[in-house]
Amino acid sequence: MNTNLKISNVTKIYPGCVANDNISLEFNSGKIYALLGENGAGKSTLVKILSGVIIPDEGKIYLNENNLKLNSPLDAKKNDIGMVFQHFNLFETLSVFENLIIDSDEQRESVREKIDAIMKKYNFSIDLDIPVLNLSAGQKQKVEIIRCLIRSPKVLIMDEPTSVLTEQETSELFLSLKKFSEEGILIIYITHKLKEVMQLCDEVAVMRRGKLVSVSEIKNENIESLANKMVGQNLKTIKKKKAKTSSDQLIKITNLNFTSEDPFETNLTDINFSVNRGECLGIAGISGNGQSELFQVLSGEIISEKNSIEFNNNYIGDLSPQERREYLMAFSPEDRLEQAAIPQMKIFENVALNNFKSSNFFNNGLINENKIKEHSKKIISDFNVNTDNIELKSQFLSGGNLQKLIIGRELITSPDLLICFNPTWGLDVGAINYIHETLIKINEQNKSIILISTDTDELLKLSDKISVIHKGKKLSKIMNSEEVTSEKLGILMGGAN
Repeated sequence: MNTNLKISNVTKIYPGCVANDNISLEFNSGKIYALLGENGAGKSTLVKILSGVIIPDEGKIYLNENNLKLNSPLDAKKNDIGMVFQHFNLFETLSVFENLIIDSDEQRESVREKIDAIMKKYNFSIDLDIPVLNLSAGQKQKVEIIRCLIRSPKVLIMDEPTSVLTEQETSELFLSLKKFSEEGILIIYITHKLKEVMQLCDEVAVMRRGKLVSVSEIKNENIESLANKMVGQNLKTIKKKKAKTSSDQLIKITNLNFTSEDPFETNLTDINFSVNRGECLGIAGISGNGQSELFQVLSGEIISEKNSIEFNNNYIGDLSPQERREYLMAFSPEDRLEQAAIPQMKIFENVALNNFKSSNFFNNGLINENKIKEHSKKIISDFNVNTDNIELKSQFLSGGNLQKLIIGRELITSPDLLICFNPTWGLDVGAINYIHETLIKINEQNKSIILISTDTDELLKLSDKISVIHKGKKLSKIMNSEEVTSEKLGILMGGAN
């Protein structure tokens, strides 16, 4: 049976913001649809309306001409709409099977039979009896998909599904989605990776500032045209020039180890690498393979042996983050809202966070608020942060603007080294373009970057040299980025040596 999903004149308004402005869209089974838009474009709101998380102020949703009342996620499930979120909703210490039956009212034996049939049909190879924490990111995603398939959905919504997958896992996902589509499941695919849209989807809808601005067939589009529709203007093509080789070593990591008592953290074993001035070293890896721990050790959040980190001819392994900043290091963590900013604080207050020892801002225990505000205005101007209100709480900035503020706060001190972890994670194409351009510029100023990222395209675009971390170990030798393909990097990230 064919499935028809119709969104009719849907509007959702928040104070000071029209998130969805009279949206009308129609989807039919047999096709895979992409939903694109910058952060704040309204696509997340629309998807949450479809999945019952948000109730619209106006408009209706029809499935096969039936007017749906989606007042909760349970209503969406009962109406055969499945959703796989970007962040997995799994209990790590429970087994795969326990996670799959947690919201089922069927007998365990009956559910197990369904799961076995699904896994056999789609060639999913997962041990149902092991804890979820032992699974790879790709396997965890398959568990989420199986949880949806148990209910035989008519509609399957995928939210940024490849953000933590290798190239090989992404290819496997695409094969599965195409098979689901062929069998009559209507697929809606949300992503900011335009290359994936071109590879996978049949039609694409583009949203901008709460409005639907374009619906088209993929065969009539290319990456550049989609990017321009998303931002409403032509984007500059950003390309890094080949770096001038330098023998001036800036940072050297020697036999770096970290052993954690937390079972959810990854131990680091014998990490060794160095970065010269003006270089960008990319460190690739699937999420959860020690990148977070490596960032924390390099930034001083986790203290290591003093001699394990040598920076500018100084041993700094036992120094705090603030002490490392005094040596002209800077840091951009992965989680903007948890690690890099305090959402409830104002913009100018967040700007002062990494300069709380600066005599420019603080003197004899007194805060010089005027100087902090002047400094904040300069960051907003120099780094194209889209606001002129430094009194605004940081939680009201879009992801892209908050990241520009954080990068600007770090770079305005003119550090010799910037260590950044997934700097464009979750950002739209316009913000990504700006961040990439900024990182290339500081490299050209003979500044160095350590770029820890799960995005292979980003690594290949920005890095001069690349290495891979897997299960807390540096798996590969350091390679020139020109010698590496996205496919080869994906294989190495998956654990092949």
